[in-house]
Amino acid sequence: MESKKVFDVAIIGAGAAGLQLLYEFRQNQAVSPARILLVDSGDRSEKSWCFWQGSNPIFEKLIEKKWNALAFIDEHGREIRAAIDPMRYHYISSDTFYQYFFTEFIPAQEGIEVVRGMAKEVKSNTENFDIWMADGEHYAAKQVFDSRFNPADRLTHAGLYQHFYGKFIRMDSPMFDAEVATLMDFSLEQTDASFSCFHYVLPFSETYALLETTVFSTQGYELAKYEAIWKSYWDRRFGGIAFDLVKEEKGSIPMSISSFALEDNGIIRIGTAAGQVKASTGYAFTRMNEDARQIVGGMSRKKPTRFRFYDRLLLSIINNDTAKIPFVMSQLFKSVSMPRILAFLDEKSTLSQEIKIFSQLPIRLFLKHAWKNFFSAK
Repeated sequence: MESKKVFDVAIIGAGAAGLQLLYEFRQNQAVSPARILLVDSGDRSEKSWCFWQGSNPIFEKLIEKKWNALAFIDEHGREIRAAIDPMRYHYISSDTFYQYFFTEFIPAQEGIEVVRGMAKEVKSNTENFDIWMADGEHYAAKQVFDSRFNPADRLTHAGLYQHFYGKFIRMDSPMFDAEVATLMDFSLEQTDASFSCFHYVLPFSETYALLETTVFSTQGYELAKYEAIWKSYWDRRFGGIAFDLVKEEKGSIPMSISSFALEDNGIIRIGTAAGQVKASTGYAFTRMNEDARQIVGGMSRKKPTRFRFYDRLLLSIINNDTAKIPFVMSQLFKSVSMPRILAFLDEKSTLSQEIKIFSQLPIRLFLKHAWKNFFSAK
């Protein structure tokens, strides 16, 4: 089928990366394309996006909850709690995010056409890019931003993933401290030598919270196993008392140190396909936003290579010294302030700060993996 018109830009994928790029284009009218094609596969799986920022956070009107204090609980059940002023830890649900874009933002913009379906193939011709859909439809665009990725790119050398299973629960009486989010809780005994597990707790009120089981593993997703781990955590930490289940969320995040190409035959990669999921943590929302701003602003998208090395180190430890992860994290949170840790995870720390951070960690363990990764990178 012949294309009826040529779009200035096509964005393939209406997830966090694609919609944030669309948003940033429309915020910068000096470079915003007149005609934008948004290809939406229709994936609306339940997700929770968390990030930390100071004043004027991105998508502030969509933030459903913010915390000014975070907690870490070690393998012995000891809690470290600290304020993160002037930052806040923010939560946006995928439901709220998608509803805003598809019922408010996009309908209010001129020149945006949404096409539902799967993009099967993108080919360049002498003048434009041809986008062929799975249903046989055909579109053309002068520039293409593509969030699709090859499943093989999700893997590290050993195929490491961060799997999660969470429940939004409601209680009849107060149970949670609504002012503090628990970032990592290692208090549940590690019972499987093949993976490392922790929990986090996001309390929206004293009676309503998200409790999530997080597992670093090379194995495939095992829902029954993660449900059992979640129940063990609930029984141990909260006494196993009755609750009302509001909804669940589950999924996997690739922990990949692959060298992602930012561009492929003129097609610009975005999101996971461009390596915007931080390999060692899975955080991606603000990274995708920063990447979108760099694209729209015509800035360099390259990141400091030393952070990829740090990610490689941590993934190597997770993969080969799994049992030591609770101790490593405990040393980190005991020795380094919470704001400094967040700056490091956000890749906003200085080299001197990073040296101080690593000096507080098990030096022999990190030297062992640094040596190993130095030669594997050759």
